[in-house]
Amino acid sequence: MAGVFKTVTFLVLAFVAVTVFAETEDHDVGGDTEWTRPMDLDFYTTWAAGKTFHVGDELEFDFAPERHDVAVVTKDAYENCDKEKPISVMTVPPVKIRLNTTGPQYFICTIGDHCRFGQKLSINVVAAGATGGGATPAPGARGGASPAPGATPGAGGATTPPTAGGTTTPSGSSGTTTTPAAGNAAASSLGGATFLVAFVSAVVALF
Repeated sequence: MAGVFKTVTFLVLAFVAVTVFAETEDHDVGGDTEWTRPMDLDFYTTWAAGKTFHVGDELEFDFAPERHDVAVVTKDAYENCDKEKPISVMTVPPVKIRLNTTGPQYFICTIGDHCRFGQKLSINVVAAGATGGGATPAPGARGGASPAPGATPGAGGATTPPTAGGTTTPSGSSGTTTTPAAGNAAASSLGGATFLVAFVSAVVALF
């Protein structure tokens, strides 16, 4: 009987572990419209409002090469469509961004006046399993909340992201990048590590 109990307990713990670490979702930004200059200024705000963005999820920006790009920016840059000093710029589609921290994130297109015509996205990222993500409107702006500020220009038009918390892909590149805010990334990692330690301890205790 004890052996059966241990086996059942182990399976339950394994299921919980898989649920915690594997529940992620890929979001195709804009859906069928993709990442482009929209007809409606609030298009991307409306798109994000119907979704919850969790740590571990991935944003995919698909767009026509050389006609659009994806820039990670601060709150002020998002609100004012300021494209002079982005945190990072990615120009080769598809651009995939892994969300590895809770909190707000800002993205704009720096081509022409695309941002002023609504090609901008603001989301709020919540912890895995939590609810309440989506768009986060800020006062005086359509959408709102930002990643960590403090980026400085780099050579060749690229930018150097903040040193605290993960990394961003430099200008002209594609692939998967992460956009954490200082402090939150450490908290998210600590939470995952704590759960993992507890899980391993429980398994060891069984045997």
